Amino acid sequence: MRQLFRARVILIAVTSSLVYACGSNDGRLELTAKALSKAADECLLDVRDRKLKYETSPNCNSLRTLSMQHTEAGGFRSDTPARYALMAAEARATAWTARAVSASGNPAISIW
Repeated sequence: MRQLFRARVILIAVTSSLVYACGSNDGRLELTAKALSKAADECLLDVRDRKLKYETSPNCNSLRTLSMQHTEAGGFRSDTPARYALMAAEARATAWTARAVSASGNPAISIW
């Protein structure tokens, strides 16, 4: 588990480096939106399938940093290109689902 956490931290560091190395704002938005989306998906897998709590999942814990990087890149604004705004909105919904599953202890929780 500790090695997995280290691997995630390294992945976040590499992603961060790539984000800041990328010259165009759309490039930064794309990288941060994809990283946020991937981490949210993995977070949901952690709590739903791997039976981790939201608070102990390395993927869930990385969401705050990744969302801040996405915001710094220009995400979560009214003028954010639609494709990146949609990716971030889907990541947010997935993260909330993970939070709800973790809090309820019910992996079959659903709003539909």
